[in-house]
Amino acid sequence: MLHDWTDAEATAILRRCAAAAGPRGRVLILESLGSLEADPAMFAEMNLRMLVLSGGRERTIDDYRSLAAAAGLRVAAVHDIPARHTILECVPATADT
Repeated sequence: MLHDWTDAEATAILRRCAAAAGPRGRVLILESLGSLEADPAMFAEMNLRMLVLSGGRERTIDDYRSLAAAAGLRVAAVHDIPARHTILECVPATADT
């Protein structure tokens, strides 16, 4: 989970993960993204908590796409799983799939 990190820190983490995964690897990000659509008030509350407690914030899928791009990755797939969690599957920005 990256929601408890600032954008700069989250980008650095993704960049390190991308380097470790290599040119053919994948980086998986697990987040609770379902609350934005299901309960905007809950999303706003968690966003405020992350800001106050750690300097982080809740993000949308588009926000994660931007972080991934800044780290040289792109979101290749988004997988929703039970309990309102989402896995964003990232690959190097130059990868075909």
